[in-house]
Amino acid sequence: MIQPLPRRITSSDVAQLAQVSRSAVSRTFTTGASVAPHTRQRVLAAAAELGYRRASARTDRPVAVIMANVLSPYFAELSDRLSAELAGRGQNTLFFISSDPTKIDDLVRNAVAADARGIILFSAVPSRAVLAEARSRELPIVILDRNERVEDASLVWIDSAEIGRTVAKRMLAEGRRRPAVIATAPERSRELEAFADTMDAAGAAPCRWIDTGWSYTDGLDAAARLLAGEDVPDAVFAASDAVAIGVLDGIRRDSRLTVPGGMSIIGFGDTAPSTWLSHQLSTVRIPVVALIQTAVSTLMARMASMGTPAPRIWLSCDLVERGTSLGLGDPRSG
Repeated sequence: MIQPLPRRITSSDVAQLAQVSRSAVSRTFTTGASVAPHTRQRVLAAAAELGYRRASARTDRPVAVIMANVLSPYFAELSDRLSAELAGRGQNTLFFISSDPTKIDDLVRNAVAADARGIILFSAVPSRAVLAEARSRELPIVILDRNERVEDASLVWIDSAEIGRTVAKRMLAEGRRRPAVIATAPERSRELEAFADTMDAAGAAPCRWIDTGWSYTDGLDAAARLLAGEDVPDAVFAASDAVAIGVLDGIRRDSRLTVPGGMSIIGFGDTAPSTWLSHQLSTVRIPVVALIQTAVSTLMARMASMGTPAPRIWLSCDLVERGTSLGLGDPRSG
C-alpha cells in the first residue's frame, strides 16, 4: 500500500494565521508583486512562526501531463498539441500514461515525486485522498475532458450539454424519430444524455443505449446490435469517431439500409479518419487549439498564484456535416 505523502505547511496555513487571503501570501513571496507593507509583515511573521517554506519556483521544474486513454486518435492529437504549446511557453513536460484508469492515483504521486510545478490530466480524476495530497503541496491541477466538479482543480472542456442538444435538433430536423447512442463511458457522456433527453422531449421513440469500447471493432459490434430486431434506429450519435466509423461500415456491410438515407450517423472528435473519402463522417468538432491554449493558460496562472480560484471553463464546439447525415436542403430530409 502506498503511504500518504507527508503533510507540509502551505500558503493556506499561513493565510489563516495571518488572516489574509492566499493570493496575498502568494504576492508576498513573488518578486515584484504588489502587496501592502503591513500585509507583507503579517504574512512573513506567520510564515516564520509556522516554518513555512515556499515550493521551489525554479522555472525548469516540469509540468506533468497525465493521460488515461492512449488509444484514441483524438487523444493523440491533444497530447501532440499540448506538448508543443507548453514548449512554446518555455515549459518542460513529463508525460505519465496508462490505459488503466485505476493507475491514475499512482501517476499523480509519480508527478509529485518528480517535483512537477503543475499537472494537466486528460479524461481522468484522481481520488480525493490524492487530490488532497496535491493540494498540500500547492500543486495546481487542470483537468480536460471531464464535466464533474473537482475540488480545487480547474476544469476545461466543451459545453457538452449544448452540443448534445444541437445534434438532437439536427436529427429531428431531418425527420429522425428513432434515436440510439453508442456510449464508451456512459457515466460521464453528458452530450449523449442531452441528445437522448432532447429527442425524448420532442416525442421521439425511447433512445437505445449501447455501451461499448472506443475502437473501430467496437463500432462494428454496435452496428450488429443496432440491426438486431425490427425497430432499427434512424439516428445514431456515437461517443467517438472510431466507433461511429465502425457503425457506418457495419451498416454498409449489412446492406439492409443506406447511410444517410435510412440512418444518420454522427461521431465525436472530428479526427482525421472522419474526413477520409471512404467515410466522410458527420461529427462534432472539438476546438482542440482553444482547449489546449486555455488549459495551459489556466495552469500557468495558477502556478503563478495558487491563491487564485480554480475556474470551470466550457468552450463551444461545432457540428460538422459531411456524408453521414442529411443536409436540410436534401430532398430526402422531408
